[in-house]
Amino acid sequence: MRRWPVATDRRARALAVLLSAITIAARPLLAQTAPASTSASKGGEPVQLRLHPRVGDTLHTRLEQQTEVTGQRGHGSAIAPRPMTTSVVVSARTIVQASRARTTTVLTIVDSAEVHSSDAHGAAMSAQAERSLRGQRLVLQLAEDGSVQSARDARGVAVPQDMAEAMAAMPAVFPNRPVSVGERWEREMPLPTSGALGTQGSAHVLAQFRLDSLGRNGELAYVSMHGDIVSDVDAQGLQLSGNLSGAMRVDRARGWMTDSRFSVLIKSLVTPPPASGMAPMHFVTKLTQHLRTMDKR
Repeated sequence: MRRWPVATDRRARALAVLLSAITIAARPLLAQTAPASTSASKGGEPVQLRLHPRVGDTLHTRLEQQTEVTGQRGHGSAIAPRPMTTSVVVSARTIVQASRARTTTVLTIVDSAEVHSSDAHGAAMSAQAERSLRGQRLVLQLAEDGSVQSARDARGVAVPQDMAEAMAAMPAVFPNRPVSVGERWEREMPLPTSGALGTQGSAHVLAQFRLDSLGRNGELAYVSMHGDIVSDVDAQGLQLSGNLSGAMRVDRARGWMTDSRFSVLIKSLVTPPPASGMAPMHFVTKLTQHLRTMDKR
């Protein structure tokens, strides 16, 4: 299970910036699914949802994400952390290099990245995230369910550990069997890590997906998702809870996920070591994200 870092004191206010940057680095690369939803009756012929594009296809993606973090210190502390808002916009191209029976290899190029933060410390980190993302070229090998099997840069060198872990933590949303409209499936997914923030705790998501409907003679699939965030039993110093929900659209004819919207609410209780003399801190993180994929052959 991958770890979620414990944020302490000033570093806690930078949590949203790092999570945004890491999520940015991963999500456009996966050209992840799209939102929307229409009604349809249950049943019908089961369909297979999988990642299986054609070689030579190019997808242009635009990711828009906003994160809001508010905090409150526990009893005995007169100073509360300042609220922080981080916004992210990333445009990228994903080029299909190889498409095999069970895996797909893509090259992703980040064309532009904008990261803005209302926090003075976060602003410096935002600028650094922008510089590191712009022009980034990554080669990913993806499984049928959307999960990342390997990641390296254009020279064949493995990507930095934090980015690789973030991509490996991306949800594998597709079921391993054909499903009918109205049918549900479940996945357990680790939360992503950002390794720069000291001691680590851990948590995971228990997510349930549902095939809501099909459109355009079965070529489009509309999927909704709801999940709960649960702290792991070995989490130390950080207790997490929360939920997430979203809607996605899958182009089955092309084997791509196209447009998605989702929101995440995370409540965290950070308990510093007794020797630190610091009071516990409560944080609420709200994240919204919209990813659009524009298909150009």
